[in-house]
Amino acid sequence: MSQAQADTKELQYNFLQDFANHLNRGEIELPAFPEVYARILSRLEDPDLSMADLAKVVTAAPDLCVRVLRMANSALLNRSGIEVTNVAVAVSRLGVRTVRNAAVSLAAKETFDIPRASSHYERLVRLHSEAVNTAAWAYAVAGGLNDPEAPSRDDAMLTALLHNVGELYLLTRADEFPELAEPQAVAGWSPGIGAAIVENWGFSMEITQTIELQNVLEAYHMGAPTLGDLLVVSRMLAGASPMMSEVEETDGWEQLPPFRKLKITSENLESLKEEHKEEVESLLSAFS
Repeated sequence: MSQAQADTKELQYNFLQDFANHLNRGEIELPAFPEVYARILSRLEDPDLSMADLAKVVTAAPDLCVRVLRMANSALLNRSGIEVTNVAVAVSRLGVRTVRNAAVSLAAKETFDIPRASSHYERLVRLHSEAVNTAAWAYAVAGGLNDPEAPSRDDAMLTALLHNVGELYLLTRADEFPELAEPQAVAGWSPGIGAAIVENWGFSMEITQTIELQNVLEAYHMGAPTLGDLLVVSRMLAGASPMMSEVEETDGWEQLPPFRKLKITSENLESLKEEHKEEVESLLSAFS
């Protein structure tokens, strides 16, 4: 490494350290959850919310109406093949948690956006796509678990939808601070920043901690599979980051705790992908 390259890396490290210190002191404002979706999620927390009221809540956001109808008409959730055109019927079919996940997906897309002219725009689009792809795999894999103590498929999907908001945030600031687009910034800071954002948005501590520790592959937890286990596996299945797409090519990946817990091996990996292929494609189509 030349002296000039070494000096550049030192400057980048110093900048990132300074950025992190400002963030920890609350001197950098974290992005707020979009107001319209925040109101919707607040209403969804009401245990007495009826399906009729839920339909009214959904109609407050036109984009959410479209997403909910697409999901209700997906091959996965519409086995009858009869098209649903009524929002009230759609939300009855999906339920509160799936509607919540649809709202979160749209909120993240609205929150983390940059002009098309930005040199980082294509990367941003790819990250949004990776979040949805990971969420589809998380939903599919969690649905195949026969363990009452395992996370629900809806919570697995929610965690996956939120897992890369830290990287999305860094990218939205990269035109102002180019250092934030550097690989070491993404690898080193995005999980912690993502956890801070998700906590700021009011999501559970379990989801927050899962996002913060998403790159810790060696940790083993006794008992049922966790959200962390499902996220690691789903990221690999979705090829959702350079690190995770390389896991499958690494000797001994089957011995990593998440894969051992979910009983995924090189022998059954392809059959697992084939088993859930239609379900994943159906969800991706609904989220498009």
